[in-house]
Amino acid sequence: MAMGTDKFASPGALRLTLAFAVFLHHTTSFNLGMSAVLVFFVLSGYWVAAMWKNTYSKTTSAYFTYLVSRVWRIAPVFALCSAIAWALLLWRGDAPVAFGGLMHQLFSNILILGYSALPFQANIPGWSLDVELQFYLIAPAIIFLISKNISLLLICLVVSAGAPWLGGSATVAPFLLFFGIGVAAASHDLKPDRAFAYRALFTTLATLFLCALIFAKDVMLGEKLELLAFSDKMNLVIAVMMTPWALYTTQQASGAKDRMLGELSYIFYLLHWSVIGALKTGEGSYLDRALLCSEALLIIFVASYLIWRLFDRPINRLRASWVHGRLMDAPGAIPSATPANAAPAFG
Repeated sequence: MAMGTDKFASPGALRLTLAFAVFLHHTTSFNLGMSAVLVFFVLSGYWVAAMWKNTYSKTTSAYFTYLVSRVWRIAPVFALCSAIAWALLLWRGDAPVAFGGLMHQLFSNILILGYSALPFQANIPGWSLDVELQFYLIAPAIIFLISKNISLLLICLVVSAGAPWLGGSATVAPFLLFFGIGVAAASHDLKPDRAFAYRALFTTLATLFLCALIFAKDVMLGEKLELLAFSDKMNLVIAVMMTPWALYTTQQASGAKDRMLGELSYIFYLLHWSVIGALKTGEGSYLDRALLCSEALLIIFVASYLIWRLFDRPINRLRASWVHGRLMDAPGAIPSATPANAAPAFG
């Protein structure tokens, strides 16, 4: 597939922007973090489907190779950020006396699965990685079904609608539709054209600007009621509106710097909660909080880069080499674990 050259539609920069939106969610009243996570899930569904088709399905013991590769990709950084979160909690004296079963904590803080069901979560954003991993477990089946008939995307809709009876937010069920949309786009080559993608982007930005005006008005008036502009429903609407743009970025070529931004987004996302907690960015005047948030951003970016450069990138290269070694001699098999600009939503 020929890749586009729209440099503004940078896939890596989009992912870092989404991670920054989650940072804003946790440091301001601009609570649009869930919409960012939902867009992450769409991108994850897309890239997992693309990589299954182009790479994993052409390896020895395809499902085993795929699952090991995906856990290998996200678990090391997750475990490191979990360790940092716990270390900072202990340093601050904020670690709880009772935190649930020790074995559950150890398992989920390292291998992720079950994290969203922990009675105490040291790193709150980790819940979405648990959802991501649950999707990985069933993704090949979802890809198979939707690739055969796109109308089977309705299964994902039914599961998401029935989520309250299927385990609730601790499971992948509420979010399966968004993963499924990404899978459908990859499986059936559904590519928003440039004009449609930009209309979606500008409409989203206009909506966010309107939300910001409502937020500013309520702040000036001293109102403390929950804003309709930032309700759960509005988060859902924003995610749907952003989806065409997100899918458009997957069709654009990505250079080394943009790829780095995409990989940094995962580390930024997992690291920010611990840093803002340690700096207590929610305390003090508006000026104090702004200065603390600026300091937190600097620390998060520097730490994320160091973790990426010294820890994540070497591990990812080993993973890619292992996957490449398991490729079968099949016509059209590509010698790479990941497409040039690909990476699931969280790594």
